[in-house]
Amino acid sequence: MSISGAITAVLPLAVGAVFAHLPITAMAAGLSTLNTGRVLARFTAGWLAGVAAVTAAGLLLVDTAVLVSDSSAWVRWLNLILGVGLMALGARRLVGRLRSGPASEEPGWVQTARALTGGRAFATAFLLGSVNPKSAIIALSAVAGIVDATSVVAVQITAAVVFVAVSSLGVAAPALALLVFRDRARKPLDAFVGGFVRHSDIVLTVILIALGLYVTLGAF
Repeated sequence: MSISGAITAVLPLAVGAVFAHLPITAMAAGLSTLNTGRVLARFTAGWLAGVAAVTAAGLLLVDTAVLVSDSSAWVRWLNLILGVGLMALGARRLVGRLRSGPASEEPGWVQTARALTGGRAFATAFLLGSVNPKSAIIALSAVAGIVDATSVVAVQITAAVVFVAVSSLGVAAPALALLVFRDRARKPLDAFVGGFVRHSDIVLTVILIALGLYVTLGAF
């Protein structure tokens, strides 16, 4: 498959990931008003490093497994499992919302953003982008789609780079907004955080279930 074909195969998932990572985008937006630009820059760099790390590790592991098994047919089953995993995350969030109702306190990620300083910003974002279940499943779903689309390593790497870049656009947006618009960006970013806090549960439920359906159906 050509580079354009491999990128086309992974691009919808990368765009969906932008919306699935809205809580991390909101954390970054909160950092733009709660902390200095340097902390936000470290947070953004940590996120990019985390997503890149889990994507690269996944690509290496899946390619090695395909080489050892001398078949890529099982990659579609991997896609199916990961798609069901995403839907399960969405369903779990929905059940939690139905049981407890709208949150009366600030979400945990807001409180985390308030406490981030210095090196903790990079480390926290790295972990959120790599070992966080939702981020890891999305990245591995992209890897499975890439490997299923092409066996050419150079094309796989290119598609993986595109996935990391596009899926991280939302998280990087607050840092870019501050860089371009400086203090004028702080008020809109603060408004985004407030709006997302009010509707985060239902928004993320819909996004995770939709992404899971997309990945699952793509396995057939």
